[in-house]
Amino acid sequence: MSRATILAALLLFALPTAAHPAANKGEAKSSAKAAHGKSVAPGDSDAVLVRVGDEVITRRTLNDRVLDIPEQYRATYQTPEGRQQLLDRLVEERVWMQDAEAHQLDKRPDIERQILASRRDLLIRTWVNEVISKNPAPGDSEAQAYYAAHQADFKTPESLSLRHIMVRTEPEARRVLALAKAKDADWSKLVTQFSIDSLTRATGGSLGTTTRAGEFASIGPQPALAESAIALGEGKIGGPYHTSKGWHVVKVDSYHPEGLRSFEQVRSFIMRTLTQQSQGAYYQVQLAQAKSRIGVTPDSAVIKSFLSSKRSARELFQDAQQATAPQARIEGYRKVVTEYPDADIAPQAQFMIGFVNSEELKNYDEAEKAFRDLLQRYPRSELAASAQWMVDHMRTEEAPNFPGADSLMSAPGGGKGTKK
Repeated sequence: MSRATILAALLLFALPTAAHPAANKGEAKSSAKAAHGKSVAPGDSDAVLVRVGDEVITRRTLNDRVLDIPEQYRATYQTPEGRQQLLDRLVEERVWMQDAEAHQLDKRPDIERQILASRRDLLIRTWVNEVISKNPAPGDSEAQAYYAAHQADFKTPESLSLRHIMVRTEPEARRVLALAKAKDADWSKLVTQFSIDSLTRATGGSLGTTTRAGEFASIGPQPALAESAIALGEGKIGGPYHTSKGWHVVKVDSYHPEGLRSFEQVRSFIMRTLTQQSQGAYYQVQLAQAKSRIGVTPDSAVIKSFLSSKRSARELFQDAQQATAPQARIEGYRKVVTEYPDADIAPQAQFMIGFVNSEELKNYDEAEKAFRDLLQRYPRSELAASAQWMVDHMRTEEAPNFPGADSLMSAPGGGKGTKK
């Protein structure tokens, strides 16, 4: 099967098959006609194209299925070849669906849960969207009022764009300043000749645009330099100014005072904000009304008991096993031993603290401490011999030979027993 065929199959299998109830009724009628031997005209939409077990695929089936395909792909299935391909795919679907049902796949608990979850999510998502759609959209007057009340959010800070020539000493900077202020001075040539800032030398010493915070890409944060340049004013050359990088002569290309974005500039943002706020409030009102209609009666005592219940030792152990980072797994195993020191799984958790330290982190001192703690606290545990073996051999190249070593080594995050 070609790559294109596989992709087409995946696309078609992903499409809903029950989007048009009328189609299913039509198929049922067609099946009934066929059962009684009544003929159908070749152009009839209920004409049976293929029988798959007890089901039929009709022209109507294909036509309805095309409606489920995204519009940009529909033209592919309007040609004879495309219709044949679609028919073949529907046959494949029915075959695999019936085969899965024959093997009672739909009766498996995990599949039933997924089917119920899909149905639940579809119904809730569709209904909530329909409920929320009845909430009127905010108007321009609301947006204008929001704009007036939140103008501080739409202010633009004062900013400036400047260039500089950076040198090492103040006398050199004063000399460059005099040259830069001279009649017919060529700023770009002065930058190339004198500036030691290699990152801006090729761009005429451009430091870009900044605010009073003075965040510059090439020389880092220099708020004092930005303040000095703002005080200097647009189009002016000044200096020398001292920073941690050296001495600077600057040229202010442009200056923009603090401003306010116009309503039109921020209108779309305001409308989105108001819509989200309105829908959130509307949703809560509708939810409260639905709860009242249906009846929701919480039992606070049972809820409190449920919320305060501790996770079991085995649940904590499973949490530790599923953690990705070695240190997180160690902390998880420690929690088992701390909260349930007498649990049957506590010795295994203690062993795993040492094992992860040894095999993954190569922290043999911590590993030895964990193994010795196991020997002291759980001397009768079946893992005691394994812990002693690890104490004696974990710093060597010898591979573990204690019971269960293979399963530990193949577990997620397990080591391979080799040492540095």
